[in-house]
Amino acid sequence: MRLFKNKWNTRRALCAVAGMLFFLSCNKEDAVEEVQKVDQGPPQFEVTTAKTTYKVGEQVTFNISGDAGILDFWSGKYGNDYDYRDGRLLPGPAEIMLEFRMREQYQGERTGSIFSILVSSDFDGDRTVFEDVDAATWTDITDRFLIAGSAQTNTGKVNIGEFRDGSKPLYVALRYIVDPDLGNGEGTWPQITWMTVESIEGGETVLLSGPLTSDFPKYSAASSNKDPMASLNRYHDSDLASNLLVIQRNTSTSASCTYCKSAYTKEYFVSTPYQVGETELGPDKPVTLTNISEPIVRSHSVTYTQPGVYKVKFIGTDPALAEGGQVIKELEITVVE
Repeated sequence: MRLFKNKWNTRRALCAVAGMLFFLSCNKEDAVEEVQKVDQGPPQFEVTTAKTTYKVGEQVTFNISGDAGILDFWSGKYGNDYDYRDGRLLPGPAEIMLEFRMREQYQGERTGSIFSILVSSDFDGDRTVFEDVDAATWTDITDRFLIAGSAQTNTGKVNIGEFRDGSKPLYVALRYIVDPDLGNGEGTWPQITWMTVESIEGGETVLLSGPLTSDFPKYSAASSNKDPMASLNRYHDSDLASNLLVIQRNTSTSASCTYCKSAYTKEYFVSTPYQVGETELGPDKPVTLTNISEPIVRSHSVTYTQPGVYKVKFIGTDPALAEGGQVIKELEITVVE
């Protein structure tokens, strides 16, 4: 009985030892495999082309050797340009031209009447509400225009593009002030028959507004002392002309009137917003040639339809590596006519 018991104990001991050896053996293999993975390092690959200069429409083939892991391709073309991976900013037109035709009635005689051309990029209110318009920041550009006098005269085109502010829209306003403290302001002044705003980019001209009946200006924003009848009787349906803006001061002469000639008045005519600022576009995106589930590619071809110098990038990524797991191969391809 004791012999049998000793044999049983011996077997148990041998099994325990064998189990420990198996456990250690498995852990050792795992450790070696893990070390091997770390030792492999970042993706190892190369990209070459037969030449670096190609003609428009000629196929460019990129030969890929090694293992790049997850491989992204940037051709340098619009929409697939690495330099714009964070987004593009499309600038506004090179020029924004403003021109109008007007008659300055009683020029030099009505010193109490002040007519101004204004621009703003921070107006964001209701163009028919005087308080909203008056609170905006306006720049006076009247002295840039040719205002000849009592005859209807073209003012000449003036570039107002410099007054843009980032992606904000641009507004134009006519302002008419009558200040009795500065002298006589009676009479009708001024009269405007047409006004145009154009954008010019790359030699192409786009009409943004014109004539008066299509946009500018349809409504007035007047201070509380402005005669409302005078404010409403000046647009294109006036009896004076089919397309005429006639800005008037107060006309009432009654001593008890609410709107008297002796009152200080200010009135604005504001254009619709001109969307001529910078435009933020979405980011350019790469073409993913391989991923974890896709096989390794050995070549990739692309055709360029426009001449230029293109910065091409192939980016290989090993997602298992937190740091140093990305390798970039850059080539410069010149495309000629």
